[in-house]
Amino acid sequence: MTEKAALGRLREAGLEITEHRVQVLMAVGNTAHPSSAQDVLEKISAKKDINRVTVYRILDLLVEHHVLNRLGLGEKSQRFCLRGAHEDEHPHFHCTRCDCYLCLNVPHMPLDREALDDLSLDIRHVDIRLEGICPACQKKLRGPHDSTPPDKSDS
Repeated sequence: MTEKAALGRLREAGLEITEHRVQVLMAVGNTAHPSSAQDVLEKISAKKDINRVTVYRILDLLVEHHVLNRLGLGEKSQRFCLRGAHEDEHPHFHCTRCDCYLCLNVPHMPLDREALDDLSLDIRHVDIRLEGICPACQKKLRGPHDSTPPDKSDS
C-alpha cells in the first residue's frame, strides 16, 4: 500500500489524516498476512517515534471505521488485516502447525442468514476462520521427494 492509497482510504473513511494513522495503515496494508499490534509497532517504530498505546488506539479506530478487519483469536490475541474498500469481512486460514494466518480471497462463503434470523440474534460481525495445514507445512510433512498429500486426519 502506497502512502497515496493510505491517504485515500483514510479520507474515504472520513478520518482526520495524521502521520501515525498513515503509518499504521501502511504497516498493515503492506503485509500478505494479518498482523498483530506488536508486528505493526515493530515496523513503525524503526522509522517513527510511536508508542504501543497509540498503535492500539489507531488500530481500534481503523476497525471502527471499516478500514481494517480484526481477527479475535482468543486469550486477548488479535490480528489485523486490510479490509477491501467495498467488501464485508473475508475469511481467514490458520495453520495449526506453524501458526501462520492468511487472508483468503474467496468471493462467497455462504451463510444461512435466514436460519440465523429464526434464532432472533442481532449479529453485528461474522468471523470465519478455517484451520488446517498450510502448503509449506504440508511440503515439510511430505519430505523433499514425496509427492503424496499428508493424511487429512493429522491435525
